[in-house]
Amino acid sequence: MRKIYLLFISLISVSVTAQDNHCATDVVMKRIYDKNPGLKISRDARFQSQRSSAQRPQPSATYIIPIVFHVLHVNGPENISDAQVKDGLRILNRDFARQNPDTTEIIPVFKNIADSTKIQFELATKDPLGNCTNGIVHHYDTDTDWDDTSPTLFSHTWDPTKYLNVYLVRTITLTGGFGASGYTYFPGTFSPGDSYDAIVVLNNYFGSIGTGSSFLSRVLTHEAGHWLDLNHVFGGSNNAGVDCSGDDFINDTPPTPGYLNCPNPAIPSQYQLCTPGVSENFQNYMDYSYCCRMFTSEQGQHMQFALQNTAGGRNNLWTNANLIATGILNPSSACIPVADFKYSRSKTCVSSPVVFKDASWNGQPTSYSWSFPGGSPAVSTASAPVVTYALPGVYSVSYTVSNTAGTSAPVTKSNIINVTSPIAVFTNYWSEGFENLSALNTNWTLQSSSGASKWEQSADAAYTGTYSAKINPANNTRKTVTSMISPAINMGTNPGPVLTFKVATAEVTTNHVNSLKVYLSVDCGNTWGAIYSKAGQSLVTSSSAASNFVPQKSEWRTETILLPQALSASYVNFKFEYTRDTIPAANTIYIDDINITGPTSIEQNRLKIQNLNVYPVPSKGALTVSFQLTEPRKITFSVCDITGRIMEEFTETQFESGEQKHIINSGGALPKGIYFLKIEIDKASSTRKIIVGE
Repeated sequence: MRKIYLLFISLISVSVTAQDNHCATDVVMKRIYDKNPGLKISRDARFQSQRSSAQRPQPSATYIIPIVFHVLHVNGPENISDAQVKDGLRILNRDFARQNPDTTEIIPVFKNIADSTKIQFELATKDPLGNCTNGIVHHYDTDTDWDDTSPTLFSHTWDPTKYLNVYLVRTITLTGGFGASGYTYFPGTFSPGDSYDAIVVLNNYFGSIGTGSSFLSRVLTHEAGHWLDLNHVFGGSNNAGVDCSGDDFINDTPPTPGYLNCPNPAIPSQYQLCTPGVSENFQNYMDYSYCCRMFTSEQGQHMQFALQNTAGGRNNLWTNANLIATGILNPSSACIPVADFKYSRSKTCVSSPVVFKDASWNGQPTSYSWSFPGGSPAVSTASAPVVTYALPGVYSVSYTVSNTAGTSAPVTKSNIINVTSPIAVFTNYWSEGFENLSALNTNWTLQSSSGASKWEQSADAAYTGTYSAKINPANNTRKTVTSMISPAINMGTNPGPVLTFKVATAEVTTNHVNSLKVYLSVDCGNTWGAIYSKAGQSLVTSSSAASNFVPQKSEWRTETILLPQALSASYVNFKFEYTRDTIPAANTIYIDDINITGPTSIEQNRLKIQNLNVYPVPSKGALTVSFQLTEPRKITFSVCDITGRIMEEFTETQFESGEQKHIINSGGALPKGIYFLKIEIDKASSTRKIIVGE
C-alpha cells in the first residue's frame, strides 16, 4: 500500500494483550534483519521492483505446491488426528482459491479485487527418500512446546526446495515471552534447503475440528501468505492498531493501521482511520482482525512472483520434476501404517472403562491387534476397544495395525493406565483451600486443551489463608478449556450435601462470555452432569477493568449448589471447567474455599454462626477459629483425619453473641498431615480443612 498519510491513532478498543496469540513473523524477521541489514534492503528492493502490475506473472494454470505436516506431540491432545490436518489443508486451499463462503461478507469496495491466488497445496505421497507417505508425520517430540532457544527446532524438515513444511505444535513461546499463534520466514531469508524454511502453527489455531475451531482456522492461510513473501497489510512490523506509517508494498491494499478486532461493516467510520472516506481492507488474510475473508488480486500476483523467484528455491516447488519426485504426479499407492493409539484417560478406577482409539498414521489401517495385560478383554481386534481393570495397579498396552500394504511395527506404551481403588479419599464432608500445593498436584486431576494453561496454586489472592487456584490469562488462549477434577468423596451417609465455593473474576470489557461450569460424576469420571454454569457478566464478581485482575476481599462471591438429595454414591468427583471465549483480553479467574457440607450445617451457619474462618493454614498445632454468633450458643470442636476418625475432641464451650475468637491447641500431638476441624452446634456441624505442618 502507498503510505501517503502519517496518522498516529489510539485504538484503545483493540489493544494487544500478552494473552492473545498473534503472528510472530515480523518478530523473528526483525531479529534476523538486525543482524543482517542488507537482507532487508535486498527484499525491499525486490518488492519495489514488483510494484508495477506489468512485471507480475500471469499464470495460465494453478501452481501446485507439495506440502508435508509435522505433528509434534507428547501424547496429549496436541497429537491431532489426520482428519484435523486434512481439514486444515482444506481451509487453506479454500481460502487461496477464493472458495470460502464468507466472501459474501466482504464490504462492497473490495469485492471486485478479492481474487483466487491460483496457488494450491497437495499432500506429498513420497518422502525425501522416495518412500510412501500420506504427507502427515507424527513425531513424539518435546519441541511441541516450541521455544526458540531449543537446539533441535526444525529438525524434522524435509527439503524446503521440494516441500512446504508445516509444524503443528502445542505452544509457541519466543525469547522475551512472546506467545505466538504461528510464524515463518520470508523467501530468501536462508540459503535454499535450510531446515528453518518452514511454517510453525499452534494446533488449536488450525482446522475447524478436533482441537481447532472455525474462528481461529485461518492462521495457516496468513502464515502461507508470509511464506510466499507477503507483508502484513499494516506493514513490516508486528504493531497492528498503532499508526498508518507501514507499507506492505501492495498497490491495491489501502493504508491501514491494522485491526485486532473487527469493526462494524455497517459503520464505515470505524474502518476509515487513515484517510477520510477511504475504506481499509480489515478483512484481509494478512491483517489481525479475525474476520479475514480475502487476498487481493495483487497479493495473489505477488505470491505467484515469489514462486517464480529463486529466493528460497520456491521456483523448484511446482515444477513437473518435483511434483513427480514428491508423488503429487503419479502418486504412491496405500502406505504401511505406523501404529499409534490414544486413550480416554490415564487415571481410572477398578471396573471403570477406558476407551482406546486408533491414532495410527502414514496409512489407513484395516485390521487392529491390541494387547491389554491385566485388562478385560486382554486382547482385542476392534478399532476402539473398551477395557476395564479388576485390580488396582499400573498397566501397559501394546498395539499393531495392518492394511493391504503391510503390517506396522508393534508399539508398546509402558505404565500408562493408573487404576486406583474404588475407595474414596474423603467421606461425606470435604474442604479445599489450595493451601497445599502437593494436594493440588496429587489429589486433583488437572486437564487443559491445547494452548491452555492449567489451574495452578496462586499467592496473588485468597479469600482464606494465603493461596487460591487460578488460571493464568497470559497463557490461556482463545477457545480453550481448562479443568480441575476433585479427589473422590464418599457421599454415602450425607443426607443432603451442599457444595460451596468462592470465585473472583473481572473482565477488561463487558462483552466477554467466558464461562465457569461445575460438573458431578458418580462413575469415576466416565460421565459428567452439569450442576452449575455462569458466563459473561453473570460470572464476574468485580467491575474492575484492570488487565491482570487481583481481587480484594470484597470482590469474592460465594456460590452455593444444593446437590441431589438422593446422592448417596460412594465415589463422587467434581469438575471445575473454565472456557475462554474468542474476544481479546480475557482476565484472571480465582477459586477458593471449596466445601462439601450438609444442609443442616448450612442452615445453622446462615442463621446462627457467620463469617467462620480458621487460620493459619498450615499450622503447627495451634489454630484460631473466628466467627460471629447471632445469639449465645454452646459449641464443640473436634479434629478428624481424612477418614472421619476423631483424633482430638475438645470440651463444649459456651459463647456469647457477637464476634468471637477461640484458640484451639492440639499441643503438637497430631503428626504432620491433612485434617478437618469439625464445629458442632446442637448436632448441626460444619467442617474446615486444616493442615498440620512441622
